[in-house]
Amino acid sequence: MECEVCLEYYNEGKRLPRSLSCGHTFCTQCLTQIIKRGPLRCPYCRAHHRGIVLCPADLPLHEELTRQLAETRADTQTGDSTETQQLNVLKLREDVRKASTNGQPLWTLLATQGGQTRHSHVSLLNNRLHLHVLVDGQPPSGPQTVPYNQIQDLQDEDFSTVFFDVTLQGSYRGRVYMVLLDNEGRTRQFKALCTGSLGPSYLRTRFLEVSRKGTSGEQVWGGDYEQNDGTGGSALPGMDRGARNNQDVVAGLVAGFYFHGYGQDRNPSHFGIYTRDMPGYVEMSAMGRVIEGMDVLTSIVSLEDTRSAFISDCGLLLSH
Repeated sequence: MECEVCLEYYNEGKRLPRSLSCGHTFCTQCLTQIIKRGPLRCPYCRAHHRGIVLCPADLPLHEELTRQLAETRADTQTGDSTETQQLNVLKLREDVRKASTNGQPLWTLLATQGGQTRHSHVSLLNNRLHLHVLVDGQPPSGPQTVPYNQIQDLQDEDFSTVFFDVTLQGSYRGRVYMVLLDNEGRTRQFKALCTGSLGPSYLRTRFLEVSRKGTSGEQVWGGDYEQNDGTGGSALPGMDRGARNNQDVVAGLVAGFYFHGYGQDRNPSHFGIYTRDMPGYVEMSAMGRVIEGMDVLTSIVSLEDTRSAFISDCGLLLSH
């Protein structure tokens, strides 16, 4: 009942037992650390895992160990002091499924310092838990709610995957997943604008333009949460560019606003996603990389009017 990497007991929170294609099993927390470092290989036999893994939730749970955890539910099984406070991930998944079956989302509530309430919802798609963007006000009456902070605890601060839902000319086109590459100011701001955790968000913002269209280094730009036309997009309080993150320019690379003196300087909240490689060039303000949904972005490039495409939903992929 303990992980062979960290030697901690499995639990129903952040240390759920998950199995690799080679048959070996480890806790979700340790697998998260392995995924961060590159291709997923078993720490026991070194075999490469077969299959696409965006986050540990893509790996199957070990059914027998999970059944035993459900039977025991012993808080004293581990020395992890947060275990008794953290959300039961299995129960959360079941609650989301039940709410969905009843035609209702599972809502989260967040009380602000001013006494106002904000809410978001949690969804389950392809067995991945998604925490959607926060919006102001109370959720619709009736559905089940859980504290936002409890759900937020299921993310990994050092390994974040965010998502956009994209609508083109009034029709939903698809979802784009992006893994974040560092924790610099521009990247933390990008994440905050995907989740709405600091107030403003990218919800309902338009894609602004395509630069270098049809040539190497082609890039889709968006992110003006203030004016929605490219003229706005100031930095969130306390956010700055941060240190450079130099990455080769390849399709799928997500960049923040530029350093002064290096080409086009954008407003702080703006982001650009490369849709074509640019061999021999380096991006200094890299923030993330698209890991699913490049076809959605190339659909934006093909539009006559880029601004007819917008972000209809956004949020965070929960690691567990």
